[in-house]
Amino acid sequence: TTDGGKIGRWAWKPLAFVLGANLAFGVLLGGLPSIGLPAMGLIIAIFALTFIASMAGTQFRFKDTLILAIVLAAGSYVAFILALKLQIQVWPTFISG
Repeated sequence: TTDGGKIGRWAWKPLAFVLGANLAFGVLLGGLPSIGLPAMGLIIAIFALTFIASMAGTQFRFKDTLILAIVLAAGSYVAFILALKLQIQVWPTFISG
């Protein structure tokens, strides 16, 4: 640092969980056809992203994370599907048909 103090260690756990959450979101939203993983849709991808990323913190509170995931999923549905009319798969095909 500028005052000569040592720089702290890398926070590997938060870094891994945040990167892993984004990777999981991309894979779940679009699927991975090369290994036969179908797209799971926007709602499941957002729930997975929220729960994985919330594990990066020092405390994991299931109820708070569930509320956040519901709000983010509902907001994303309203913004991207209803308002912008984007053609994004919302649910997996085994649920939506």
